[in-house]
Amino acid sequence: MPLLHALLRALSAVCLTVLVGCASYIPPGAKADLQAFAPASIQEGFAAKPTSPFPASIAFVRVQGPTYSNYRLPQTGIYGTGRYSVVTTREVEDAAQLERVGKLAQIAGITGINRMLLPAKLEGDREIREAAARLQADLVFLYTFDTAFFESDLSKPLTAITLGFSPTTKVSVATTVSGLLLDTRTGYVYSTYETTKKDSTLATAWGSREAADETRLKNERAAFTQMVDEFANTWPKLLERYAKKS
Repeated sequence: MPLLHALLRALSAVCLTVLVGCASYIPPGAKADLQAFAPASIQEGFAAKPTSPFPASIAFVRVQGPTYSNYRLPQTGIYGTGRYSVVTTREVEDAAQLERVGKLAQIAGITGINRMLLPAKLEGDREIREAAARLQADLVFLYTFDTAFFESDLSKPLTAITLGFSPTTKVSVATTVSGLLLDTRTGYVYSTYETTKKDSTLATAWGSREAADETRLKNERAAFTQMVDEFANTWPKLLERYAKKS
């Protein structure tokens, strides 16, 4: 009997190891193609003019690829079909960061856009600008996250990550957040932003999908913070160029 119990315990341990080793984490979906928000032609680009509506209120909008999903975000937090989707849940954006932007000179307020203001099909900047106009937001700040996981050498992105399998497998995560500041009335692009954050760890550091996804969240928060820093640092120069002199 003791031998049988020992064998059963050993078999259970093997099964548990197999189950843990085979657990996998699926990285988040794709970024939005910001070309969808650019003028369709050179002529249209030059035709768009800044209205310089300062002091200005700003609508912050996170956009992602048309079929975006991630481990934690429920489908109720993602809206729209077409060329892009809108993430209506603030997943990595910290309230203090947005408050910091709201305290900058010549900013009258910060707001967000919810699904009730958007059409079901999203094809370009007009849908977002029309929603922002209904909120009386003078400017739109569009941003998108591009997060990918790589094994060791940062070559080809991983489509799935095996958790707790190899103690020597080093996994790196890279997040690039890109943003555009648009004039709500005309679609004129005032400025562009892009920051990147990278981190790495051993795959065995993640014993669960929750732990792996926490790495994504941490990296995206850091990248977003860097972009807010860039926005705040360059804002005075933007005002110097565009704000109407009294």
